[in-house]
Formats: sequence, C-alpha cells, structure tokens
Amino acid sequence: MSAEAADTVRRDEDSDVLVPPTVVSKMRELHASAAAAVARTILRIPGASGGPIPLNVPGDPPGTVYWALDPGASGAPVVIYRESLPSEEGKWRVTALMDAGAYRAYSNGLAEDAVVQGVAAIAAAGAISAGEYTSAKGEPG
Repeated sequence: MSAEAADTVRRDEDSDVLVPPTVVSKMRELHASAAAAVARTILRIPGASGGPIPLNVPGDPPGTVYWALDPGASGAPVVIYRESLPSEEGKWRVTALMDAGAYRAYSNGLAEDAVVQGVAAIAAAGAISAGEYTSAKGEPG
C-alpha cells in the first residue's frame, strides 16, 4: 500500500479503493494471519459480493449504502466499506473493521436497536472501533 493524501491510503496505484490510516493502523494491530486475510479481502473490493449492512452515519447523503465482507479467517474482523462520496477520491472507501462476532450479532437483529445503530454508525465513520467503545464503557469486548 502506498500513501495517498493525508487521510487515505490507496491499495495500489491503479486502485479505486481507498483505505484510511485508521483502518491501516488497526490492521497493524492484528495477528499477521488476520491482517493478511483483511488485506486480501480489501483487494477483492468491489468484485466480491459483500452484504449490505444498515448504517445511518451522520453527514452521509441519503441512500448511502455500507457493505460488509467477512474475511472468514480466525481473528480477522469484517471489512466495512461504501462507495466514495462525491467529495472523496476513488470509487470505494473502506470505513472500518468490525469484530466478526459483533458483526454477526448486529446482522442478526441488533441493527434494529437505536443505541446499537448509533454506535455502529460511529464505528463505520471511523471515529472509534466497536471494541474501543465497549472497552471505554467497561464492558467485555
């Protein structure tokens, strides 16, 4: 990955997928095999068939759709991404990495809970990770 602007990393010179430094930083904290699985998953965007994930992120235009791709590797978080907004470079933007267990719980009905939806939206915006939120609240991650 090479540096691209102050707030993103481009996956390669011809790529239309941008990865913000916050996501790259999280990848560096992962076990090597999990980080490699996440990197391979990012390389599959947009060709892979990610599943839509309901997120209402403040500041996003109406109709913004977020997608989730599960690397399927032990310890690897789910990659959350969306199409780039008109003010952003590239065609796609990875916005967050979500713990696989949290993603499954969110996808299996927790997405309907307003509080959970708010936390997920903050995480998708890249402000915090779901794990950081639960740690700050003193809850088990």
